[in-house]
Amino acid sequence: MALIIQGLTSQSDDEIKAVLHVVKTVSYNTNGFIHESFWKDDYTSYTRPWFAWANSLFGELILTVAQERPYLIF
Repeated sequence: MALIIQGLTSQSDDEIKAVLHVVKTVSYNTNGFIHESFWKDDYTSYTRPWFAWANSLFGELILTVAQERPYLIF
């Protein structure tokens, strides 16, 4: 969730792209759901396979990026 907040508050295209990449990478084995948290040294070690609050927050990130910086995701 901290990464998603980082993406929402960043003013850097590179930082936002990096956040999107990490969230995508660490969520690849959970059918697109977002983890609550994960171990920084082992993305396969996480607290929950999905977490509604994190999923909603990620949706907010995608909508914000789509509106403010569509070239980063489209």
